Amino acid sequence: MSEADPTRELAGDVAAEVTRELTDPVRGLRDRLGLVVDHLERHVGTATGPAPYSWKALQALRQELAAAYLEATHLARRLDELARAITPAPGGAAWIDVGAAADLGLRLVGHHITADVELLFDLGEVPLARGVSGPLALLVAQLVAVCARSAQARPGSALSVRVSADEPDTVAVTIADNGDGSPDAERAGDLARTVLAPWAGTVGATSAAGRGCAFELRLVTMPSPRSS
Repeated sequence: MSEADPTRELAGDVAAEVTRELTDPVRGLRDRLGLVVDHLERHVGTATGPAPYSWKALQALRQELAAAYLEATHLARRLDELARAITPAPGGAAWIDVGAAADLGLRLVGHHITADVELLFDLGEVPLARGVSGPLALLVAQLVAVCARSAQARPGSALSVRVSADEPDTVAVTIADNGDGSPDAERAGDLARTVLAPWAGTVGATSAAGRGCAFELRLVTMPSPRSS
């Protein structure tokens, strides 16, 4: 990627957040695997001949192995999602599935959406649009994070993410909340414009105290084949 590529800034913020999210689970996985190794070493060290391992000890070992496997699977999935978003796409902009990119962005930043914030999303089927999936997913993650912080500051707030094609020749990604608003909205909107400009996309960004934040990304859709 070139130095002017805004993906660097997008990936930097999201990657740092995912890293913080994964730190404690990785330590927990390390401790679980260490416990499994300790169980095995104790058995080997105390066994004299083919001594059976007690049923209760086997059950405890099985549970620890299962927990470690599930934790490793979760961590691998999270890292795979991040890798998909930050890996440069060959050839630059293309015709992409906007709903899939928005879904990846939501999953990257899902830990920001706490149980006290209602999440509403509609990633309906829309035409392919011009863009790059990874940077778009990272951008959606950034904007959702801004709205999530706004919503969390006002109890009972909701956050919505919608992908639609309600206007000709464009696909819209709308991200909004009805929380407290955020001073980060303007910077996030400027970053979004930088990302979408090479794809001929447009961005709307607003924030008002006590009324929340709203972002609308519009991407150009693939031209329909001409009828013969």
